[in-house]
Amino acid sequence: MYKVLDYNRQKDGEKLIHSGNIFHEALKKKIEYCHVYRDGVPVYDLEKIDNNYTIRDNKGVQDNGFSEIFFDFIHYDENDDRTINLSLIKRFQVIEIEELTEYSIVIAKIAATKLNMQVFITDPKIRLFMDDLANIQIVEELPGRPDSMVITKEFLIGLYRGDVRKNHSVPIFSELFFLQGLADGKDLSKVKYCQIEFDKIIGIGAILDTYNKMETLLAGFGIQCFLKENCSRYNDEMLNKYFVLQKRPADANEENTCICTDFIKLYVIPTFQMIQVPLKETVIDDGFNREMEEYYEAVFGNGKVLGVLIRGTDYKVAEVGLSNKQASAEYLIPKIRQWMEEFSFDKIFLATEDQDALDTMIHEFGKNKVRAIAQERFSVSEFKDVHLIKDLEKEKRSGLAYEAALEDITVNYFYALKLLAKCNSFIASGSCSGTKMVLGFNNGRFEHQYIYNPLTDQNR
Repeated sequence: MYKVLDYNRQKDGEKLIHSGNIFHEALKKKIEYCHVYRDGVPVYDLEKIDNNYTIRDNKGVQDNGFSEIFFDFIHYDENDDRTINLSLIKRFQVIEIEELTEYSIVIAKIAATKLNMQVFITDPKIRLFMDDLANIQIVEELPGRPDSMVITKEFLIGLYRGDVRKNHSVPIFSELFFLQGLADGKDLSKVKYCQIEFDKIIGIGAILDTYNKMETLLAGFGIQCFLKENCSRYNDEMLNKYFVLQKRPADANEENTCICTDFIKLYVIPTFQMIQVPLKETVIDDGFNREMEEYYEAVFGNGKVLGVLIRGTDYKVAEVGLSNKQASAEYLIPKIRQWMEEFSFDKIFLATEDQDALDTMIHEFGKNKVRAIAQERFSVSEFKDVHLIKDLEKEKRSGLAYEAALEDITVNYFYALKLLAKCNSFIASGSCSGTKMVLGFNNGRFEHQYIYNPLTDQNR
């Protein structure tokens, strides 16, 4: 992204001539800093900013193995209406811009021309880029209207702060052009498929949740998804045994297939995060589904069950974003006790990988009330030199022993999620892939549900 600055004669830089194509010209020439002239007079400077500058020293992002969370958008076409995602921006009546950048200018132009929105900005240099638009208002102070989307100077991803109104221009530009970011310069009129790849750190819940959302989102653009062979820490034999995922079509090739190697770049897009897609039962093998249904009936029968999901361990030691913070078992116990009494549940089905959480719940409610899948669990004290569960798993095992344990862990994980989805009501310690999958499997059938929200609930 380029910042649009006042002309600074003290700075060295190349010389460009102002035009409606100035940003694409600068990107093509890989310019870091330049002076832009109009009619022989310098009118402004451009300074290249790394779209991922905010995460280079972010420990939480580095712990999770991500070097980038935003596309670089070397190639984009602001005139390709078919591929621009307007679903978030059109919720608002007005755009207010705190900082003039390449992206805020493109956003303003799209809002003004395609959606006929009013745009307010304090920087008069915007007239160099769209001097003929009456709905571009230059003001001394932004109005701060409640129906405005605000493009902030401070780097914000509004979704993670509980307010999608306020965002820096990088995440909003990513929202508008995510499909072009995926295409990475390919001719989208020829793209039929998207190959999804996952890093070895990604768990099965995130894989299926992401695959399901991408399949739904890209279907609107006529693009089918498939999973790359042998791309995750789960071998293909195991994936095919338990799940039904689209394999690479015979006619997929380099020209008609875009590749999603960094799925995290979609998780910073509000539309992707907010999309509610019931997880299709067809993603799980029929035989595996039947086994889990029979298990629930054998354990609980017709009893009234409260499902509780408590995510702990690596969520406690890794620096996750505020919106993904999890409540502790101690925090949730008053809510669980209240519901047990108010709604007369017979049992609690607890799903957790955290041994400390299981011990706390059994101590509070007793073994006769609490049911849990027999599975490997971890304590926070084990995470001394590692930050993620997958690293602890590999620390304990290797080779075939690791593969066998991973399959067992995966089967137990899905048993837990499916059983949670069949419970009468549901309490979760926060937002995570497991929570999303339980809600997807349940598809709105819970009598009561509570999901801890760190942005609005009390401190943990």
